[in-house]
Amino acid sequence: MDDNAGRFYIDDGVMREAGQPVDMGSGNAAMIYEVIRIIDGIPLFFEDHYIRMCSSFQAIGNVCRIGASELKEQIHKIAEANENTNCNIKFITFAEGGHQRTLGYISKSHYPTQEEISNGVPVGLLSLERENPNIKLLDHNYKKRINEIKSQRGLYEVFLVDREGNVTEGGTSNIFFVKGEKIITAPEEKVLKGITRMHVIETCKSAGFEVIEVSIPADRLGGADGVFLSGTSPNVLPVSSIDDRKYPSAKHPIVNTIRTAFDARIKEYLTMNR
Repeated sequence: MDDNAGRFYIDDGVMREAGQPVDMGSGNAAMIYEVIRIIDGIPLFFEDHYIRMCSSFQAIGNVCRIGASELKEQIHKIAEANENTNCNIKFITFAEGGHQRTLGYISKSHYPTQEEISNGVPVGLLSLERENPNIKLLDHNYKKRINEIKSQRGLYEVFLVDREGNVTEGGTSNIFFVKGEKIITAPEEKVLKGITRMHVIETCKSAGFEVIEVSIPADRLGGADGVFLSGTSPNVLPVSSIDDRKYPSAKHPIVNTIRTAFDARIKEYLTMNR
């Protein structure tokens, strides 16, 4: 919980005050985590997050024992206790000694500034593969390395390159390339199937764009007309550069169409769940 940004957190349904070290068990258990964005007190795309949380447990041969209604109730309690209804809430769930424990808290987050949205953000390539990209497992070493690289190189994000030389996903995001009228992204088996990614793909298709899932060679990125990333905090965010390659993504009409349509999708969800 080194990324806790709140005064209070929930431990197995019990509200506790932050500030004291939190017992995270022996550290041997696989830790499933989920980060849910809260907007005006409403957990965005909650149902999809809960389904993915359960799927992650199934992938490691376990069962998620916290119900959807209980998880949503904990979200509201965390937001209320911390007097913060616009934030990211992170849940970490793990089992030790036959007991499944769930921690929930407001996690540190960075929402794009208007300047980053208007100009795009710089990213760089990093040769790195996640062992189980389809499972949202907590990996402190992975997170530490990603953050160190971003800080050292002055990057908003890093795009991972696998052993075959293909760009797969961002360190904490998913990636999309625009080529003509088509949207290109890595195959879902190669990436974490982000909730935002899923909704962005649906948004692209609804807007009339063809989405192609295919391996993307790192040495052919210069052929893209525009690039954007997606994630819980950035939503849809234009990319201005990948290392020394420049892209006019923030001014690209297709990128802006998708970004605007996705924002409308969020507003529609919030309206339906008030």
